[in-house]
Amino acid sequence: MTKNKKKSFKNRKRTDDNEVVINKDGWTNRPSVPEREGEWTTDWTNARFEAYYRYFQKILPEEEWDAFMEYMRKTLPTTFRLPAGKLYPRGLGYEFSAPKRVLRKLPEMKEFHQLLVYQTEVGNVSRQEAVSMVPPLLLDVQPHHVVLDACASPGSKTAQLVEALHTMIDPVSGDASFVPFPNGVVIANDSEYTRAQLLVHQSARLPTPSLMVTNLDASLFPTLRTENGEPLLFDRVLCDVPCSGDGTLRKNIGIWKKWNVGDGNGLHSLQLRILLRAMNMLRPGGKIVYSTCSMNPLENEAVLAAALNQHPGKYILAPTSHLLPGLIRRPGLVTWKVATGVPAKEAEGLTDEVDPSSHQDFDSYEAYCQATNGGEMKFGRPKFHKSMWPPENVGELGLENCLRIYPHLQNTGGFFVALIHKLPGSHGPEETSIPDPTATSVDVLDDSVSDRDDPALKSPTKRPASPPSQLPLPKKAKVSKNSNSKLKATNDKSGMVIGSIGTNPGGAVFKEAPFTFIKETDPLLQESSKRLHLKSSFPSANVFVRHPPTDYMKTFYFCNSLVKSVILHNPLERIRLVSAGVKAFSRQDMGPAKSLSVQPDSDDNLPVEESGVTKEAVSINYPKDRQVTLRFTNEGILTVVDFVDDGVKVHADLETLKSLLLVQFPLLDQLLSGSFAESIRSKPTGSYIVVVEPGQTEDGV
Repeated sequence: MTKNKKKSFKNRKRTDDNEVVINKDGWTNRPSVPEREGEWTTDWTNARFEAYYRYFQKILPEEEWDAFMEYMRKTLPTTFRLPAGKLYPRGLGYEFSAPKRVLRKLPEMKEFHQLLVYQTEVGNVSRQEAVSMVPPLLLDVQPHHVVLDACASPGSKTAQLVEALHTMIDPVSGDASFVPFPNGVVIANDSEYTRAQLLVHQSARLPTPSLMVTNLDASLFPTLRTENGEPLLFDRVLCDVPCSGDGTLRKNIGIWKKWNVGDGNGLHSLQLRILLRAMNMLRPGGKIVYSTCSMNPLENEAVLAAALNQHPGKYILAPTSHLLPGLIRRPGLVTWKVATGVPAKEAEGLTDEVDPSSHQDFDSYEAYCQATNGGEMKFGRPKFHKSMWPPENVGELGLENCLRIYPHLQNTGGFFVALIHKLPGSHGPEETSIPDPTATSVDVLDDSVSDRDDPALKSPTKRPASPPSQLPLPKKAKVSKNSNSKLKATNDKSGMVIGSIGTNPGGAVFKEAPFTFIKETDPLLQESSKRLHLKSSFPSANVFVRHPPTDYMKTFYFCNSLVKSVILHNPLERIRLVSAGVKAFSRQDMGPAKSLSVQPDSDDNLPVEESGVTKEAVSINYPKDRQVTLRFTNEGILTVVDFVDDGVKVHADLETLKSLLLVQFPLLDQLLSGSFAESIRSKPTGSYIVVVEPGQTEDGV
């Protein structure tokens, strides 16, 4: 492997010395044809790819093709942004003309690369491809919105949605302010359990009480309920659906060798099902952004056309030319073709590797059915759907309002984005229509997708779909021999319930620790509220733990009221909830018990834990011989800081902050600011929040 890597590296040639380009104006001031300093070139080719897009689909004018292919063979520049809500179009999105390999290899870039890696890890920087930042921006998320990221992993767009939820823009001045406790919610979903866990890990960089992570097939996403039994409709939905990914050829070079037309053809049905489900869960007046990192019209315009025709007069493709004016884009296509492969007449002039007998293209769905005996392909070929061809009313759907972003326009990857508005007065939720892969057109299969038996059997991802993983049971856990839909794994030693295990008819297993909300009258919570100077406005009813009520409490989480309502009124195994809220407090032993007397509820009075959720707030066991309290956690500081009074805040200047950063666990005598040290000495032992006033240090930092 080492030899191959060296050989591949030598085959590339470098241009002139590296030049740093900082894009201070976000999307503005981007050159249409960027400079090539710091770029890498190679001879990546695929004749089928060129023939399909150049001659068959004709996605670009002929005079642009050479520039398009030139950039497709160049490594992407390094791009990153500062997590500050909707601000990076105004200066907080940056582009570095050198690719990642240069940052890692060149000694001159070593410190900068290390800085990027560290700041990304702690959440101060988000390394994200430039065009990948576009979809969340078009959604215009507000702090009160209910938002679904249907296919969320790995989570970079989810982070943008969360940032927007925490950002309020002044309509007059345009200034942004941080909203620590928004009323809305972002539900980040992914069908693969391991990728859903990746979402949990990524969200730790941007902790919020308004995030939920679910593990569901987006095309079968269930209808969520709140305390009044009404369905929870979404104000915004992001459908960054699984796709063939040929817009990422600049960074995923393996696609060059294996690309074929079947990749996009095979994903059309799944993409359409996901979009239809999102449309049915959208609130009237709401918005959906549909996006792919593919340039194939069968994954883009064909999906949108079929979805819009399923709901005539209820949804429109909104114009986007006035949004992100510095972003260079091309309009959506209104004509496209369908083929089983690259047509031989187009590929013949480019390569002799293609078997002409393997290529068929059809002018219409009727021609396809006639040539394939009613739609059944010969030699085991997959059959196509009528929705893949342009409909008769294609010119009336507004497909030209879509955004097609090509690499040569501003030195990015390829991307497709469409903004869908649900017209006011359109009632929802609606009857769900799902395209049947075995049908001759987009047919209605059932009345409601929310009652489907197994929301985990199909697994859409940003990569080709794969079956759901069969997760092992917790170590030293036992499961009842009775095979029913609600099982509990129990620890042999403690008898604690590890989690609610839901088994579906297809055999998929879901297990997660339950969500147990704490009583507002809980002795530890009340005592700690006094110690931590929590105001009466603090919603203590929203504090929960991730274990059954009989267990020893250690970590306390916190969420907003909407998240709590969804947790309490939807079975855990049905919504497959993986994570929610933010870690706000942690238990702290304070020595031998003195004044705090905590008694647990008797076993007879404990509420029944059903479907992974304790339906009634509880008090939980504590050690009787220890004095315990709660302390703040780093993750929850921004959420709870507005709920505490000045008695728990300690103010410091920049010199003190500098001392705290330079010395690990400093003694008070080591701090340069005597006033800070004296303030700390005067306070009782406990947990405090250090508030640093902005300014400038003596050395000018």
